[in-house]
Amino acid sequence: MTREEALENLNLPREATREEIESAYQRMVRRYPPEFQPDRFRTIDESYRMLTSLSFLLESVFSKATGEQDLEKILSELDVTAEEDAVKKSMKDIRTILIKEVLWPKSVSR
Repeated sequence: MTREEALENLNLPREATREEIESAYQRMVRRYPPEFQPDRFRTIDESYRMLTSLSFLLESVFSKATGEQDLEKILSELDVTAEEDAVKKSMKDIRTILIKEVLWPKSVSR
């Protein structure tokens, strides 16, 4: 399943935010409960899991940071030879950024 298919299954536009994904998932689960429509629910749940997976979150963060639609082109041009410690530190930094983004989204007004 591609990202576009997952968004389509949840009736969302390509630029949907995490909050919109959460809201659409909850709405669709109420509309298609697993007890009555297990196949439709399975599709909805699979789409939600795909959209909220780490790889999707990383792609969203990188595409926003670069302002580019073609993320694969940018990633293919990167030099991937790096020290193991640098990779571990980078992964730790990315994890920290994602956790902060999920726990304290910038769009929330206080």
